[in-house]
Amino acid sequence: MKNQESIKLRRLASSVGDFIRYWGFRRIHGQIWTVLYLAKQPMSGTELTKLLKVSKALVSPALGDLEGHKLIIRVPGDKKTKNYIANPDVFNVIKEVLKTREQELLMKASKTFQDLQKEQNADLDRARLESLQEMITAASTMLSWLISNTEEGQLGLTP
Repeated sequence: MKNQESIKLRRLASSVGDFIRYWGFRRIHGQIWTVLYLAKQPMSGTELTKLLKVSKALVSPALGDLEGHKLIIRVPGDKKTKNYIANPDVFNVIKEVLKTREQELLMKASKTFQDLQKEQNADLDRARLESLQEMITAASTMLSWLISNTEEGQLGLTP
């Protein structure tokens, strides 16, 4: 890869990394995913560290995280080197992240809300407590709708 092209790829990967932080991932996750998604061939952790100009200590755990979330896939290769590609099924990846992270967070919030609601604490504003319950319910409903409609083409998105 030409030096100028590498610089532009790193800039794009950093931009995606900044965006993906809003989803609760770290910047390096977005950088690695972007590079792998755009690569024509599977890449190793060593290749990623060289291209992104980051340490192996930063890349190695990030690869494990991304693989755990099914954002990247390890592909068969030689026994010494682990090579990866980005999961090409972006819509199902988004769906899985929403199910395994955001939906679980909302379920936890709902459970802890129900525990508090059972208390007869006079110091709590009951109207606001009900409003909070409506907000949690609305968020859960919207997330469930988004998960059920995150199929290629259903949201007007193109791969």
